[in-house]
Amino acid sequence: MDIRPGLNINIIVSIDHMREVVDVKNSMVHDVEGKRITAAQTDPPISRTNLGKELFVTFLEKGRSGPARYGFIAKVVDFVKDYELKSSQKVQAVIMQQTGDIEEYNLRMFYRLEPPSECGIEISMEGRRVHLLDISIGGAKFSHEKIHPFQPNETVKMMIEVAGNKTQIEAMVLRVWEPESEKMRKTLAYASVQFLDIDAQFKNTLARKIRDIERDMRYNEVYVKK
Repeated sequence: MDIRPGLNINIIVSIDHMREVVDVKNSMVHDVEGKRITAAQTDPPISRTNLGKELFVTFLEKGRSGPARYGFIAKVVDFVKDYELKSSQKVQAVIMQQTGDIEEYNLRMFYRLEPPSECGIEISMEGRRVHLLDISIGGAKFSHEKIHPFQPNETVKMMIEVAGNKTQIEAMVLRVWEPESEKMRKTLAYASVQFLDIDAQFKNTLARKIRDIERDMRYNEVYVKK
């Protein structure tokens, strides 16, 4: 499956993981050199503040059972004001470097998934495992022992393990709150975080795992519970 000039693409610029709002912009591929992709600037344009940041690029491809959507992670490496098309017309363009593999795309993998307790994904702080309430490739919500004094907007380090693969990441605390039960408040608290620095390869691993968990959960709902 090749990324080729003339391909219509959708670029996911930002995701609000708390409100589950996705900012998607339409574009077209002008040129491809290896993993380097030159695409039309969007309207409204992708801001220069995204330089060096990873976006998610999706596109439709014909399959045996009809159109299917695929996607990959790409980093914004440059902006061109006067990119010259073959027609000698000059346009604005965005240059991206593909950093992730092309995979079948499911928008739900960006949304929060409520995984079962033994799902193959673990997050720990200072060697203490937290209890996942939900997770996406962009962040997580969990309960934890009150030994961790989380504060909104602070940056924390945590260990995340996916199917035996471990990596240490930084995350920003978005929100903290306490249980409704007065008894539970003595030992337990809740927090939601946004992942800040997961590399592309591990992000792909996490996305695939989330997709596999969701597939298993749907299968169990349809067939096992019957």
